[in-house]
Amino acid sequence: MAKSSSSIEQNIDQGETESSISVAYPSNEAIVNKKGGSKQKFENKKKAKLKNWLKGMWRTKQITESGDTDLEFQTILRELIIYIIYLIIVMILTFGMTSTNMYWYTKVLTDLFVSSPILTGESEINFKESSQITHFWGFAEQVMINNLYWDFWYHNGDPVANVTNEDRNILYENKLIGVPRLRQVKVRNDSCLVHEDFRRTFRTCYDFYSHAAEDKSPFGPGNSKAWTYSTQDQLGGFSHWGELTTYGGGGYYVDLSIDKDETTEIVQYLKENLWVTRGTRAIFFDFTVYNANINLFCIVKLLFEIPPTGGIIPSYSIKTVKLLRYVQPFDYFVLGCEYIFIIFILFYTIEEIWEIYELRFKYLYSMWNYMDLTILILAYVLISFSIYRHVIIKPMIVQRLNDKTFANFEFIGFWQIQFNNAAAVMVFLVWVKLFKYVRFNKTMSQLSITLSRCARDIAGFAIMFFIIFFAFAQLGYLLFGTQVEDFRTFGTSIFTLLRTILGDFDYAAIEEANRVLGPIFFISYIFFVFFVLLNMFLAIINDTYSDVKSEISVQSSIAMNDYIKRCFQNLFNKLGCKSKAVKKEEPSGDGKLTYKEIRDALKKCNFTDLEIEMFFAKYDIDEDKPVGEEDTRRMLTDLEGRRISEIPTNGLGAGGVSQEDYLSLLNRVNHMEDSIARAVEKVELVLNKLEEVEKSYRQR
Repeated sequence: MAKSSSSIEQNIDQGETESSISVAYPSNEAIVNKKGGSKQKFENKKKAKLKNWLKGMWRTKQITESGDTDLEFQTILRELIIYIIYLIIVMILTFGMTSTNMYWYTKVLTDLFVSSPILTGESEINFKESSQITHFWGFAEQVMINNLYWDFWYHNGDPVANVTNEDRNILYENKLIGVPRLRQVKVRNDSCLVHEDFRRTFRTCYDFYSHAAEDKSPFGPGNSKAWTYSTQDQLGGFSHWGELTTYGGGGYYVDLSIDKDETTEIVQYLKENLWVTRGTRAIFFDFTVYNANINLFCIVKLLFEIPPTGGIIPSYSIKTVKLLRYVQPFDYFVLGCEYIFIIFILFYTIEEIWEIYELRFKYLYSMWNYMDLTILILAYVLISFSIYRHVIIKPMIVQRLNDKTFANFEFIGFWQIQFNNAAAVMVFLVWVKLFKYVRFNKTMSQLSITLSRCARDIAGFAIMFFIIFFAFAQLGYLLFGTQVEDFRTFGTSIFTLLRTILGDFDYAAIEEANRVLGPIFFISYIFFVFFVLLNMFLAIINDTYSDVKSEISVQSSIAMNDYIKRCFQNLFNKLGCKSKAVKKEEPSGDGKLTYKEIRDALKKCNFTDLEIEMFFAKYDIDEDKPVGEEDTRRMLTDLEGRRISEIPTNGLGAGGVSQEDYLSLLNRVNHMEDSIARAVEKVELVLNKLEEVEKSYRQR
């Protein structure tokens, strides 16, 4: 037994020794496991840090956890700073693609071709005053030919002042790209029906232009494109929206020459062979010029519409566009901003995806999210068109510059104008979106809450408003549509009545059209729409604004100010200016408080103006004298006792109320206090009257 026990003890001692050795000197496997575990912890920590950084990078106010005020304000400021940088980039891009030179370029060519005089016998007219077919030929022979070709300096025909081929441009500065083109569209003779009582008198009938009534048969000599029909695809044209209707891109066309004499012969040939007939419904004059001094193209379209009533209705379209984007050093700076813009768009795209992931269906409840999506869609459209313009359109421009035929820039110009329109809408929405990031301000918050609250009332009242408004528009169209230009269609009648609200109206025209119903129409419209209905909108907004102003809390604005002050104070502390910052924030140290300090403190505690005035009246606090230390101690003691007594300990009183219920109750209390105050005033007046009556009775 002794031997066995000793062997057991020996084995135990040996096991302890081995275990102690294993503890003191861990095995290789343990060392590997320990290193692997620490490495795994480091990688997990690194991944968590990266994840938190990414979440903070794309964190927005909508997905910020409520309750953490500092984090919320930090997110608001970060979003605001990033968005201001983005707004500056957008402004550089939009202002970089346009300039005031575009306006002056358009104005110069408008004055040259639209305002130049046309001699008609003993009188002079211009393009806008054209009203007959003879005026079109006068325009073609005088204005068109003389202003397209500048062969002499000062345009006086002096052979000594010949212009060189390099300077033979419109106004000596604008290079004609390709050659100009004349095109017309026609309708068939059987395009309309004549009443059976007049069929023997009128054997021809030409209707308004439409694709179904368009004439495609050859006429005249029929030996060239001027007399045979060409489709829209063959011409590479587009439909054009005129004053009367929309015209197709096909028709009968003739390309003019780069030489003035040849163009004169072509125009004379068309005139002598009656190129313009009774079936002609529109004549187009197209050309494109380029000014190398300012790197701008101008696409000109002059239109003469010939209605079935006879006569001519002129209109024009002069579009100045910048198709060659990158020429000057500033253009390359704009190119750099375009790359930064793409980075911002990718950033905001990820942000929107993150918001959708976090908010789920709540994402659809905010109007700002729809605006964000609209801005992103427009941005991607603009980016796609910019790439398309650089890759596809630039070679097309070079091809047209080297071609001596008609240079059709209509397709390019149309999409460039749409690009400019989309950019204008996007920059407008970008500016409006700025309200989203400044809502922490009290004024901005009042505005947004007012608009959101009164939206339903305005929408309901707008239905009644537009019923009456459209009734007046229909009435004006039927009463004056045959005589007054401003009421010639139902659409123009609507805009005319809108202009009347703004004070832009022609009362003499409607009075001349109908001396009885004209004044009645005008007075009734002004009274019902302007004085009654329009002011109802203002009343709705004003009433809502009054409610919002009485309910809104200034806590968020004050808290934001405190947060900004705290950030600056921390910055001063890091820079070694702690003593100065603390000294600036400390009170005077004399143990006295001012009227303003007490009022600001009560404001921060969400006291209403009425409660503050009652507080000042209770403790006899005057604006002109400071509050002593003893009075301050007494106020604090009363407030502390009131606060402790108001804290519920258990039961239903311990439960909280929502902010909406609190504001509603506070509003009702304020209204009740106002009503009581008015009632007290009335009672005092009654008592005073009774005293006067009693005095007069005693005197008797």
